[in-house]
Amino acid sequence: MLKHVHLEQIDSTNAYLQRKQSEADIRNWVVSADEQTAGKGMGSNRWESEVGKNLTFSLALDMGFLPAERQFLLSEAVPLGIVEVLDEYFEGMSYRGLLPIDTLPPSVGRYDMDSRASVSMPSRFSIKWPNDIYYGNHKLAGILINSTIKSNMMDVSIIGIGLNVNQMKFQGWPTHPISLKMITGKDHDLQPLLERIAERIIIKVEQLKSDPSIIEQEYLKRLFRYRTWADYEVNGKVMRLFMTGIDAFGRLMMTDEGNNSYCFDIKEIKFII
Repeated sequence: MLKHVHLEQIDSTNAYLQRKQSEADIRNWVVSADEQTAGKGMGSNRWESEVGKNLTFSLALDMGFLPAERQFLLSEAVPLGIVEVLDEYFEGMSYRGLLPIDTLPPSVGRYDMDSRASVSMPSRFSIKWPNDIYYGNHKLAGILINSTIKSNMMDVSIIGIGLNVNQMKFQGWPTHPISLKMITGKDHDLQPLLERIAERIIIKVEQLKSDPSIIEQEYLKRLFRYRTWADYEVNGKVMRLFMTGIDAFGRLMMTDEGNNSYCFDIKEIKFII
């Protein structure tokens, strides 16, 4: 059972749980906040969120069953849980058609790990490597995972999630942010959405225990720009690359027009959007 803690203001929900970890068993804690004064994104990035308008929360899970070398599986399971909830949440709801069709990603094809294509599965929501949630070419949510490791196994992972829900104005982020309200024109209740996302993430993590290959395949189905050509920045230069998949360590695999292969870690490649 999840233990819910809600705070009006905190530096960051991830940092709050990291501090609590030294004095309590934080497994299955969910900590949310109306305001984060130092919300964190990937690396040194900060997360912008208007007070009381969005979901900013962290979930602590026991990941002791997962070998440390396979920790990227968690970065696949978490965004999958979020996009599944968003799909269900928007099912039957009319869209305002805010985004022109050419800003939406191409249909996300179904591929197995051998890159053999089958049926196309169009979706408005995709996962931009490694774990951002996108609507078309616009960033809807970000995820930051802090994990501890014991020996060669994972221990406790603190999963920080920022989902833009009811905010309408942003400070010109380079990630082209968007919110659920900007998509639908409607306000959305935060607490029920938080609960559904937390529950679904736990379901996806449980699937890692029985058959992680399912999570890997589902992640590829949702991967932004998978099996397509696009421009990227590498070492300050623009390169035209074709995304071929993800390796076992979570690195992005690409080929160029000369059929040269590349493998990129986080911060080694920049998406040009």
